[in-house]
Amino acid sequence: MRRGWLRSAILLVATILGSPVLAQRVLVFPLDQTAGPVSSAWIGTGLAVALNEALVSGGVSCIPAEDLQKVFEQEGLVRNPTFAAPSQVALARQLGASSVIRGSYAVEERSLKVHLEAYEVAGDVRLLGKWDETRDIDGLLDVTVRLAQSLFAAMGKPWLGYTPAPPPAFESYIRGRIALDPTLEEVFLRKALEISPDYAEAACYLAMVLQESGRTTEATGLLVPLEKRPFAKAYLALATLASIRLDEGRLQEAQRLLVASLKAAENPEAHIGLARLYLRQKRYAETLRELVVAERFGTHQEEIEALRAQARNAGEAPAGQEPQADAPAADAAAAPGTPSPPAGPAPQAQGTPPG
Repeated sequence: MRRGWLRSAILLVATILGSPVLAQRVLVFPLDQTAGPVSSAWIGTGLAVALNEALVSGGVSCIPAEDLQKVFEQEGLVRNPTFAAPSQVALARQLGASSVIRGSYAVEERSLKVHLEAYEVAGDVRLLGKWDETRDIDGLLDVTVRLAQSLFAAMGKPWLGYTPAPPPAFESYIRGRIALDPTLEEVFLRKALEISPDYAEAACYLAMVLQESGRTTEATGLLVPLEKRPFAKAYLALATLASIRLDEGRLQEAQRLLVASLKAAENPEAHIGLARLYLRQKRYAETLRELVVAERFGTHQEEIEALRAQARNAGEAPAGQEPQADAPAADAAAAPGTPSPPAGPAPQAQGTPPG
């Protein structure tokens, strides 16, 4: 369902008035394909996800690739709509990003040519840099590392290196992250773990695929060893395990995991998880409070509205009387900060990428 500009503008104003804006955050758009076969169309999204991973691993706050995709879905757009640069800047600002990374790529025989641009958009738009890299078509990790090094230098941050897994495992992981078919997701992620059994990110996303298909025992087996491991997606692993514990009725453990997820990184999944927990406990005002916070991320809108309707229908919190989001529930008080400004509607797409 399409979201109106007015509703998004109201949410944006409320967020600006009620929440501090987080420090530098980066939004990486899928790269546009300018040449190459249809079989290489996945590379544009794959490179965006790979760069996002490299930046986050180096301590740069990024808007998750999944959040951008959810905005596209909520706006009824194709998976990777093509935007002109001004529209990308507008959307980035609505999502609370301070920097934008955009670009294009071409595949010619066995050669991958990538053009990347980075802009600061928090105030006046300012070019941070432009880069071109040419690598072998199988060099996804190599080109990711080279471009990430350039981005870190442009942002004035130290480069600490990035070696998530052997190149074949990395490519399988990225293919799994962007696959549309859950079966293909599972195949690629399992392959990544076969090559690199200690690949925490691959284990996390495979667990999410398994949970969504009802295989919670195997999902739990993957998530429990990740609970104490520091890695870029630790917040997501904790929130996913919390969701499983909540479904099992282990509310105290679910709450502990959700608070730990928010300590690792602000994320809508944990706030929605807390809302589900409070709803189970008939704490309806706190349910609505968490949903207000979750809504500021601009994603998961259908789930948020369904939970809000359940809380209202319980008769404890009439419509229009939601608590303010700057008064967090006591149980979530240990969680850091409030999230970035919300997603507004995506600007009108100007077509679809080749392939």
